[in-house]
Amino acid sequence: MDDDSNDGLPGQDSFIDVVCNMVGILIILVMIVGVRASRAVTAPPDAAAAPHAAAPADEATRRQIEQEASAVAVVEREIEQAARDVVDLAAQGTLADARRQQLTLVKATVEQAIDQRRSQLDDQGRRQFDVQRDIAAAEIKLHELEQQRMAALAEPTEVEQIQCVPTPLARTVTGEEIHVRLKHGLLAVVPVDALLAEIERRGAHYIRNNLKERNQAEDVFGPIDGFRMRLSVERLESADLPGTAPTAVAQRTQLALQGVFLPTGDRLGQAVEQALLPGSPLMAAIRAKRSASPAVVVWVYPDSYSELRTIKRAMWDAGMPLAIRPLTASQPIIFSTAGTRAAAQ
Repeated sequence: MDDDSNDGLPGQDSFIDVVCNMVGILIILVMIVGVRASRAVTAPPDAAAAPHAAAPADEATRRQIEQEASAVAVVEREIEQAARDVVDLAAQGTLADARRQQLTLVKATVEQAIDQRRSQLDDQGRRQFDVQRDIAAAEIKLHELEQQRMAALAEPTEVEQIQCVPTPLARTVTGEEIHVRLKHGLLAVVPVDALLAEIERRGAHYIRNNLKERNQAEDVFGPIDGFRMRLSVERLESADLPGTAPTAVAQRTQLALQGVFLPTGDRLGQAVEQALLPGSPLMAAIRAKRSASPAVVVWVYPDSYSELRTIKRAMWDAGMPLAIRPLTASQPIIFSTAGTRAAAQ
């Protein structure tokens, strides 16, 4: 039989050390209280001081003594509570030690009885006995694991939900469009139709006259809703060789247009959550279109990609096509006859 009489619960010596340390701390606290109480007693007022200054000095001394006395009372209560905690810990330690000794004795008795019963068996009986003991130990371990599994299943599981927006196939926009600028987390509707209408109303004649005199014309229109547009028109002539006359050169004229949208301020528009409300300028622009679902073209700057996800989710829920035009930090919104049409999803 193995001698397990020296086995004990871990931490017995450590517990005694902790109790000793706490007693030492209590002694130090008592000494600190004594020092603070001795400092509370002030020297008598100077006899050479003026008689009219004695009363205020006594009052200040009295208040100081009262404050020190209150602090001493608080420390004393803390010391008393710490002493009670030490007594409780000592009692718990005594009970734990007695329980440990009792369990050790029971364990030794049971193991001795088992060894005696095993020694009375033959070789085959001993093998069967060892197998049954191993089976019992395995069943106990299995029961413990089952209890741990049930406890883990009973605990609430924190599930992190990740929203995923499907990305449909992109198609070139051929119908009506609404252009918006997303910068600094603010969404502003670009008044493309209103600026083009102003060009037709007061700028077409001026541009045609300038093209007659030279091959380039430029003018600025607006502001409308916080945006101006600088329109540039350039006449390009290219040579073409007809098949009937090899020596003759025909000139073909082509007009190149470019519109640069210039905001009147850096912070235009509304926050994305506010811009998606029913009464916002964006929703008003959508309702003003003839088609049921015009394409929304977002000109987005690098500082607003996080807000772009909110817009993408809202357009997906509304069933509206969305096109995204990334821009650099200082790049303006430019329309050109040499550009490409937006692709909406």
